[in-house]
Amino acid sequence: MTKDDYKTFFDMSLDICCIASQEGYFESLNDSVTAILGYSKDTLLSRPFYEFIHPEDVEKTVAEMEQLGQGQPTLHFENRYRHSNGSYLTISWSARQEASSGRIYAIGRDVTEQANTSNRLAQIEKGLKKETIFAQTDSGGFITDVNDKFCDISGYSPEELIGRTHRVINSGHHPKSFFREIWKTISSGQIWSGVIKNRKKNGDYYYVQTIIIPIHDHENRIINYLSIRQDITESIGTEAEKERILNILNETGKIAKVGGWELNVATEELTWTDETFRIFELEKKTGQKPRLPEGLKLYTPECQPIIEQAVSRAIEYGEPYSLELEAQTAKGNVLWVYTNGKPNYHNGKVITLSGTIQDIHARKMAEIKYERERRNNIRNAKLASLGELAASMAHEINNPLGIIAGNAELLKLRHELPAPVNDKIDIIMKSCDRISHIVKGLRRFSRTSENLEFSQCRLAPVILEALSLVSPRLKSERVSVTTELDDTLEVVCREIEIEQVILNLVNNAIDAIGDSQDRRIWVQLQRQNGSIELRVQDSGKGITPEDSDDIFMPFVTHKPQGTGLGLAIVDGILKDHNATITLDENAARTCFIIRFPDPPERADEL
Repeated sequence: MTKDDYKTFFDMSLDICCIASQEGYFESLNDSVTAILGYSKDTLLSRPFYEFIHPEDVEKTVAEMEQLGQGQPTLHFENRYRHSNGSYLTISWSARQEASSGRIYAIGRDVTEQANTSNRLAQIEKGLKKETIFAQTDSGGFITDVNDKFCDISGYSPEELIGRTHRVINSGHHPKSFFREIWKTISSGQIWSGVIKNRKKNGDYYYVQTIIIPIHDHENRIINYLSIRQDITESIGTEAEKERILNILNETGKIAKVGGWELNVATEELTWTDETFRIFELEKKTGQKPRLPEGLKLYTPECQPIIEQAVSRAIEYGEPYSLELEAQTAKGNVLWVYTNGKPNYHNGKVITLSGTIQDIHARKMAEIKYERERRNNIRNAKLASLGELAASMAHEINNPLGIIAGNAELLKLRHELPAPVNDKIDIIMKSCDRISHIVKGLRRFSRTSENLEFSQCRLAPVILEALSLVSPRLKSERVSVTTELDDTLEVVCREIEIEQVILNLVNNAIDAIGDSQDRRIWVQLQRQNGSIELRVQDSGKGITPEDSDDIFMPFVTHKPQGTGLGLAIVDGILKDHNATITLDENAARTCFIIRFPDPPERADEL
């Protein structure tokens, strides 16, 4: 890679990229530093970077700099930097010192949100361990952590519990099928809640209201189970104590963002826990219960048919369901929720449905972001490969192309040939020149291009020249072209690139016509609404709204043999010309509209 390539990566990085000295000054910074910290580059370059670090983090930063000076690289070192608005951001650094110059090369990433989330989760876990009977197991059900309340109520020490399963406190009260159902529920990723009767080490029994929550990693694999319990031994069976337990569960549900619900099939009345009301941002009114149609309307229009069908099939056929859907709360906010439901029978008939609903918006957004970044990385890798391929193509194509063009020119200069032969030689030389510029255009698209000069020219002859080059294919495909061109219109452009744009669009139009009986293409050039407008329309079936969203993206194609580069290259060329290309959504068939600025506007910019 060239120095320009590395500089491009340096400037384009969304993270802070910098070069610093051991004396504590930044020597070079990319543009992301302004977006992240809010200061100008000049401000950061003119003052020691220690002035921007939180006073409590200066000492450890100095120590880390000393480690760098001794040749030890920095990986994921975190300190707090002051934003220009006075707040502090947590920055994660990876750095290395160059031995010869002593300069430090570093990349910094804003991890404030992750740090806040980690702190919040730690506080929640601390509260759970302090106020509830808490246990954690691995994915196989073996205990990995317990709190003091668990040990106090069971009579076992941590050493006697860790490494064993919950069979150690099994009272024998529940049948094996009870625990099989629990395991089936949680191992499928669902939350289980209910009352369990356990036995202490001394043989006494106690009751706990239990919630078991599966914990997933970033790939949605279960890695742990959290058991949150409340001792209900003394209060079991009394309505007052049941209310207290419900409040405890509501608080626990609030922490876990998990609500419960039950549907009375006969009356369509819904019973919700407090957290369910909170998730849907609904006010809980005493004596009033929501009904099924109201509950279904709390999902987005796209998701309503899905939840309606799931509920209907659960009632009619007894099918349980488990779904991740987008909800639209009473306040109009859209969030992702996980909801499940199962039928409850009486005398062989479904009388109620019950289940849970969980706010999974943060996790879902993280998954979507991860998938988007993964796709971007794949696309960037393809573009990098394309750059290497373009360089190779330029070498492999231009050498034989030069031989063809050179010999064609010698034939014309050294021999008196008939006019038709000379015309054919002119076509060969013009085609060689076009191929050469196409290769340069591909290299330009891969950010390795050479600069070409703009010139003012009439657009109609360029269009006609492009159509003449594609005329053999038009004849073989039996496609007719109708032109309506204003011959007076001029634009400032790279003529060969505009010719390539028109060739791309006409070839795409031929492909779009396919086996249609109506085989026509219309090309129209006119001045419209203060700009020069070029339309290319075909008689094919058109492009669906779903396919039109990403047609100008690299490597996106809806043709069986397409590369996904044609329209992306067209879009890139036109942006260089301060022009735009859009798909006319009002046209009955596929119609692309290119709008050029008038030459005086373009000339001013040049």
